[in-house]
Parts: sequence; C-alpha cells; structure tokens
Amino acid sequence: MSSEEPAGRVVKIFITGQDPRSLRTVELDNWTGVAITGQPEFFKKALEAEVLSRSCVYLLIRSSADDDLPEIYVGESDDFSQRYLTGKFPIDFDSFLIFTSKDDALTRAHVKWLELELWSILKGNRGKVVVANTNKPTGSNLPRADIATMRTYLSNTIYVLEALGYDLFSVQERTSVSPSTKQTDAQPSEITGLRLDLYSMLPRRPDDHAFLRYENGAYTLLQDSKINAKVTESLPANVRKLRDQLIAEGDLVDHGDYLQLSRDIPFSKPSPASALVKGRSSTGYIDWMRKSDGVPLGAVLGMVAAGQALEDPAQ
Repeated sequence: MSSEEPAGRVVKIFITGQDPRSLRTVELDNWTGVAITGQPEFFKKALEAEVLSRSCVYLLIRSSADDDLPEIYVGESDDFSQRYLTGKFPIDFDSFLIFTSKDDALTRAHVKWLELELWSILKGNRGKVVVANTNKPTGSNLPRADIATMRTYLSNTIYVLEALGYDLFSVQERTSVSPSTKQTDAQPSEITGLRLDLYSMLPRRPDDHAFLRYENGAYTLLQDSKINAKVTESLPANVRKLRDQLIAEGDLVDHGDYLQLSRDIPFSKPSPASALVKGRSSTGYIDWMRKSDGVPLGAVLGMVAAGQALEDPAQ
C-alpha cells in the first residue's frame, strides 16, 4: 500500500437478534463512543441497554420520498434509558440513532454541546434535511480542552452516520472529519472525478433557468438560480418548508414573476432541488439537463455507468 493510499477504518456492527433489521450497536476503531440504532419497533429494547443510562445525544429520523427531504429531530439526555418511557415522541420516525460512550467520559455538558453542534450543522445543510426542533438547543460552555475532545467525538459521529448511509452532511464536513471517508452502496452518479453543470427551466418560462452542479458526490443548487413564484399541491411537504424558510430568511428574493436564490444550497439528491425550482413534485433525473447539450441527468448517468462519457463535453 502506497503512503498516499488511505488506510481506512473499521466499523463494527453487532445485530442483537436473528432479524437483520433488529437493534444494532455500532462501534468505530480507536473510539470509546458507541451508537445504538434501529427502527421504532426496537426502541423499547434500546432503552434496556445498560450503556444508555449514561449521557447521550440522539437523532430521530423520518425518511422521505425521492423528491422530498428527510426530517430529523436532534436531542440529548443525561439518562436516555428514562427518556420517552411514555412513547410520546416529538416526531414520527422510522429510524433512530443514539450516541453515547462505553465509559463515563461523556457528561451532560458534553452532550448538550454535541446537540447544538449537530443541530447547527444539519440546519446549515437545509437542502439535505429538515430539522424538526422548534427551538435552538442551548449548548454548553466547555473548557478548551473539552471542546477539542468533543470535536473528535463529533467527527467520529459524522463518520459513523455517513458509513451507515445517512447523507446529511456537506462534502467539506464529510472529508474534513476523517482522513478516509467510506462511501457505501455508491450509485452511478457517485463516480470519482465526475463533474456536471446542469440546468432546469421554470414552468411556462423557458428563458428562466435554475442551475445545479454535481461534483465530488454532491449536488449544489447555485446562487442566482430562478425559482418558480407559484407552487402546486404536489410540492412535497418538506421542500415546501424549505422554500418557506428560504423566503423568511431572505435567501429567496421575490422578483415578481419569479424568485431568485441568493446563495448556494447543497442537496443529497437532484429531485428535491428540481421540486424547489419547479414548485411541484419533480423527477430530477428528467428535469435537470446538462448545460452543454440538453441531455437529461438520468441519461448522462446511464452513459457514465456504461463508461461512455465521464466528463461534460463542454469542459
């Protein structure tokens, strides 16, 4: 192995039952942290885990359709085994992840710091996820040494989430937290070195365009893209929430016949981005087209998978 080649990391997953969907514990090499994850039917069993009597930070995740965004609730507890005993959750969810420590290293102040950091990162990646928390976490004031330790814990948390297939973070966050990022179940679009510049037209306004860039495994809806001023009932619920947030915070500027984006927005998938642009349900692999020749994104990725064209011919 060359000195430039990443050594990789070991992620160990233990399934606690015969059913592969059962409660799982996830560990990472050289880390005292541990994650417990599963589907709602295994939540009660998770509360029985001795390790969850310690301080924890957790995510409740509700998945979405291909053209919508997932919803996440971020929380913390100093004794998770006593949390949600009544079954009253802040959101409906289809998976949960609880992060704690195999020893007593994590305190309530630590997990409150982690909760705020995760909330802030996910809030900043609003094109990838809708954060369900109604209030901003309070966080905590930690000594500088503790902050350094918690940044390492946060890095490992992000690494585990990405290794489990949760594409919630930006490329910069993903690559900055670990010397080697594991990519799991890569789709045809996730091919190293591929960059595509794409566009989509607004409904009934063929001269008004939005622009999407695919690069390094990520989609970015670019600043100055034009967005349909009108929406239909088919616009997915969480994309509608994103649109309302962007308008409220001044990131979507009203120009009468259209709205215009004032900054770049990262997305995990092309369809929520095109749904935002179109103001309705959308299939991104059809509605995004390569700028150089107008070929739909899905067809371009098909050619890439077949080894016919790796780069945009205009580049």
